[in-house]
Amino acid sequence: MTTRRQFASRLAAATASATTASGVFSQGISSGSTSGTLIVPFSAGSLADLLARRYATLLSEATGGNFLIDNLPGGAGVIAARALLKRPADGRTLLWANSGLICNTPLLAKPALEFDPVTDFTPVCTFAASPFVLFAGRDFPASNLDEFQRLARAQAEPVSYVGADVGSANHVAAEVLLQRLGARGIHIPYRNNQQAYLDVSEGRVQVGVFGWNNIAPLVKAGKAKILAVLADKPLLSDGNVPTMLAQGHGRFDIQGWFGLFALKGTPAAQIAEHERHMQSMLKNKGFADFLVEAGQEPAFRSHAQAVPFVESEVERYRRVLQRLKLI
Repeated sequence: MTTRRQFASRLAAATASATTASGVFSQGISSGSTSGTLIVPFSAGSLADLLARRYATLLSEATGGNFLIDNLPGGAGVIAARALLKRPADGRTLLWANSGLICNTPLLAKPALEFDPVTDFTPVCTFAASPFVLFAGRDFPASNLDEFQRLARAQAEPVSYVGADVGSANHVAAEVLLQRLGARGIHIPYRNNQQAYLDVSEGRVQVGVFGWNNIAPLVKAGKAKILAVLADKPLLSDGNVPTMLAQGHGRFDIQGWFGLFALKGTPAAQIAEHERHMQSMLKNKGFADFLVEAGQEPAFRSHAQAVPFVESEVERYRRVLQRLKLI
């Protein structure tokens, strides 16, 4: 398991090698590109921020431009989104957004927000996915999905689980999983995710749905176990963890994700240029490895692919949150 400090150190140490790793990185990126700003709705020093800074640094070096980071955390990303709305739609400012900001924050906000990410923003592309795992403490009486399904259906009370914030991608993934398994669940909200991981590992809560990086230390210490990767493909960071598909429970594609977003009305040429930048970046082994180190997996969708994808994701969240009577 890579800690945040180790990851930051590796990012700094690898800068030179990442910028010269291969010619493929510079292909399709025009030199002298217009400089710009990435608005990042995360605190400086967070893993998402470190990735955004690495992207901006490598992009600046590749294009001869000057791409800056503007950290605007808080309000579940709303502060950052509002800042983008105040900028002109010229492609010089982009939002480094995650699925939470785009999908669940606008749906859950009370009072309603004055903007709609689907109608006011447009995705340049998506570039990373965050697969979840279903995990439990080492003494939990189930060790795979079949055993978990039998246990969950047989017990009188709903399955207790943790899945980050109410309405988060984790929460939605857990509810969809339980519905597919024909089981009932009760979400236990936590202010502190570290305490949530610990409570699952010690049996105070039955299961949890989080990213592999979050709970890998507990698994490697023998304090927790993975019942399934909630995805179709094995994890890049650990291919030995069984997926839902491999266990015979069908495809599962609810994940957290990251994307670059611009204001609606941004010229198509600017959208296309930023799309090419990110596509070239993901072909750079150094940057792709950084994503995996941070618990993400490269998952590129072009602008044409990302627009319907984001719309469908928002509707999927809406349906689940309505079923849970959260909206």
